[in-house]
Amino acid sequence: MKISKTMTTMTLALLMGSSAFAQNSAKEGLERIKANLNNSKSNLTEYEKNLKTVEGNLGEVNKAKSQVEGQQKQVQNQMEENNQAMTKVGSQEKEITALINNEKSQTEMENQKIAEYEAMIAKIKENQKKRQANVADYQAQMNQLQEEKKIWNSRAQSLKEQNEQVNGKLRNLASEEKEWKAKQQGYQGEVKRWSKEVERQQKISDSYNSLAEVK
Repeated sequence: MKISKTMTTMTLALLMGSSAFAQNSAKEGLERIKANLNNSKSNLTEYEKNLKTVEGNLGEVNKAKSQVEGQQKQVQNQMEENNQAMTKVGSQEKEITALINNEKSQTEMENQKIAEYEAMIAKIKENQKKRQANVADYQAQMNQLQEEKKIWNSRAQSLKEQNEQVNGKLRNLASEEKEWKAKQQGYQGEVKRWSKEVERQQKISDSYNSLAEVK
């Protein structure tokens, strides 16, 4: 800060007119300026420390967010795999049902032929035994598929709950991230404001120091 020659002359005149008073006033003013400067620097240091803490917390939030997003992707892949398996089971169930119905239909037709072809009764009965064995085998497969279907349905419900939990975590992290960003903006504003205050107080201090040197 530059001081005009006129201002310097007037100041010297006042100092010469009341030397003791001027010395005390200048000293007190300088002390106040130094105190203001120190307080400004202290505030700047504190807000810079707070800003660093907030930025560190934001970093941790982003790490957690990345991990949860990875979990979400894994759950979604498992859900897709589960849906494919359920579709396959459903297709096999339809095929076996068709086979069972076909075998039962054939059995009924052969029962009609027994009455018409006495000579073929033994053979037809043998065919019936085989077809009944097939039905029993298909039914066993059907029962197994039904058990597998229950397992896949149970897994689908579990995956759905996991997906809801992951989505809940993401919502919480998004809210936390928003809160920390708001704090970050606040601290950044305070750092900027106190940086300007430090600069202003430094200029005032320099001006008083210049006056002291002129004296």
